[in-house]
Amino acid sequence: MGIMGRGTLVVTLLAATLVAGAASADNNPNGMAFRAVGWFKGKGSISNSNITCEIPTTTSAIADGSFAMGLWNTFGVPTLYFPDINGPFANPCGGWLELQNNLATQAIQIDHINLRYKIAGARRFRGSVPTRNQFPLACRGLRNDVSFVGAVVNPANGTDTSGSGAPNVTFIEVLPLVSPQLFNCLRSQYAGLPADLYSSLPLVIRAIVVGTSDAGDTYQSNGVSYTLNLRHTCGNGRVDDGEQCDPAASVNTCTEDMCTSGHCALSGAPCVGAFDCAGHCIPNNDPSECTCVY
Repeated sequence: MGIMGRGTLVVTLLAATLVAGAASADNNPNGMAFRAVGWFKGKGSISNSNITCEIPTTTSAIADGSFAMGLWNTFGVPTLYFPDINGPFANPCGGWLELQNNLATQAIQIDHINLRYKIAGARRFRGSVPTRNQFPLACRGLRNDVSFVGAVVNPANGTDTSGSGAPNVTFIEVLPLVSPQLFNCLRSQYAGLPADLYSSLPLVIRAIVVGTSDAGDTYQSNGVSYTLNLRHTCGNGRVDDGEQCDPAASVNTCTEDMCTSGHCALSGAPCVGAFDCAGHCIPNNDPSECTCVY
């Protein structure tokens, strides 16, 4: 991934100055001593029966800085929180943050991760949604969050105890990056807006990790951002990615229920032909919007 090449160079340059000196959250410019490298995910296998994910390493991690899913649901699977380890359409193998400790001899104990949220381009919706600092006023109490985690990032001269592939690297899966409370508030503000006003809601999440070294000094990492694009296209007259149907479309795509032996396969209703078994599309602003019901 090209990560360790850069990390090795930093360790070589900083080893002389980062052995045991005093530290604070202010003397870690650009994350040189304690670095948040970025967001990654592990390889995954998703089927109708199970979801299997690999823990990422420095040689297998896949870049994971953005994702897209439905504001209410994706193909009928509800949007509860993100990432959702049980949700096939909610990046179940993602949301891993790679942390790198460039101190030569001191480990860093991770205490918590500060999360801050904003809506990219929120000013465009101010006529419908009161906004301040690129975030809905009604959700201002949820604009900042804290994720408490317990993990250790060993020093550059230490041993690899996390299985990451490097002694001074640890991967942490941040669960959740977006809470159910925040999803509910965003839906209360934006779900009622027509699909022709916006097709996606870009939620930008900025994370800063705080930890303590063996000497008791506090280190604050550089900030890294993740963008979650929440689709809101139900009712625009076409079937988009993540939808089974669209209530405003001219063609009804809810035709999966077949007439077999005089009864519809899904609903069990009497039928003569497949046209008797067509379902209907749930309208927008419903938790199951743009999915078929029979």
